[in-house]
Amino acid sequence: MADNKAMVKTTRKSYACFWFYPKIIKLFALSLVYLICVPLLKADSPARPFPLAFTSENSSDVVFTMVPRRYDREYEVEKEAFGVAYKVQEDGTLKELYRTKGWYSSSVFVSRNGRYLVRMGPWSVGMEPAKEDLAIAFYEEGKLLEQYSTADLVKDKSKVVPTVSHYFWQAPSPMDDEVTEAERLRLRLHLDYTNTFELHTIDGWTYTFDVTTGKIKSTKRTKG
Repeated sequence: MADNKAMVKTTRKSYACFWFYPKIIKLFALSLVYLICVPLLKADSPARPFPLAFTSENSSDVVFTMVPRRYDREYEVEKEAFGVAYKVQEDGTLKELYRTKGWYSSSVFVSRNGRYLVRMGPWSVGMEPAKEDLAIAFYEEGKLLEQYSTADLVKDKSKVVPTVSHYFWQAPSPMDDEVTEAERLRLRLHLDYTNTFELHTIDGWTYTFDVTTGKIKSTKRTKG
């Protein structure tokens, strides 16, 4: 009789383990998926826009500020995005030069005299270059001169690097681990003191723009 009771207890214990362990394994697997996928999804999402300030790389007394679009509690647009260019006066005060409205960028390049702006487009949503995806735009005292889409600049669409939500079209791709820091520095976006702007596409082309007109001065293969 005692042996039968012991056998029953052992059977119940074995059954409990049989039921419990798969639950633990499943929970562990789900946790692992969460820990791996959530950071990747967050990393593949555009950063929340916030106020920014930009100035020339070539020592300038002009500052350009950007303020993103603001929403109310119902998520209706309360105020459109805008930018303001200021000149720093000798007494330290700021004098407004001009304004932009209706757009926001987390990457703006300012000419030395502050008159010209180069606006880089937002994350390019989708899997390949499109006419609707702004790549770059040029402004004089806040007024649009020229703009180009990613489809205008990328000649070989197969070279872009797609992610879950968007694609990289500039070179070098941030996902290319083989690119050295020296190479990234050489290929960085740059507006020089002669108002010339240079960018490199992921399919191996280098564009040189005249910032005062927004026109393309030259297109050539990127040097290796």
